[in-house]
Amino acid sequence: MRSYFHCVTSRFGRRAAKVMLIAGTISAEAALITFMLFWFGVLGAQMTDMLRLLPAAAGAAVLAGLGVCVWVSLSAEKKVRMNSRYTFADIQLKFAVLSRYDGIYDIDGENAVWRVLCYVPFTDFISAEPSRNGKKIVITGRIREYAMDSDFLGYHIRNGSIEFDRPWLEENSYTEYSVMEFPAVFGNPQKLCDSLMEAKKRFDELPKPKPYKFKEPEIIRKRSAAARTSGIYGRRK
Repeated sequence: MRSYFHCVTSRFGRRAAKVMLIAGTISAEAALITFMLFWFGVLGAQMTDMLRLLPAAAGAAVLAGLGVCVWVSLSAEKKVRMNSRYTFADIQLKFAVLSRYDGIYDIDGENAVWRVLCYVPFTDFISAEPSRNGKKIVITGRIREYAMDSDFLGYHIRNGSIEFDRPWLEENSYTEYSVMEFPAVFGNPQKLCDSLMEAKKRFDELPKPKPYKFKEPEIIRKRSAAARTSGIYGRRK
């Protein structure tokens, strides 16, 4: 069983649209007021030098609004691209991984994609449920949280279990929580919680591995018995 949840990125576009609408409205109003002052000369003839500056002020207002709109659009496009790649929930047979894009940082002169990765083994997983406001997912159990360069957080699956590409991640570099809140960025938070609980139920139904018991091979037992019978080891005195 495997469930994979992608980040819902439409909210970035909605936020960008709101900001661009506000910036465009403000710059358009400023340009319109400036144009009206210049056109009708309401400042009076004694302020002709200021009137000459009004067209430049109108142009500056329009350019400022355009600059804000371009910056907001590029920022939203970058967030969509990064979250689409680095923000996800991966539910496997024996564990779950929740990953979240956390920005780009300058480390030693190079840009590094920072990511927060939460590893939830089902052996100690208890529950998952949405918060009251629906903006968080509250996970209870034993959760490891890694926060570092995304290049260090690669992993692969072997026999249903996780194996990090960097073995030292198994021993350190994480913070352990018994209760953790994760942003509800995968659409309906209840759907993800239900998938986690269903995966836990299936994990509990897996047959438990039997403890290994050493059993001496039959041929060795026969040779030992023959040796004792023939007196190879001599007689006890």
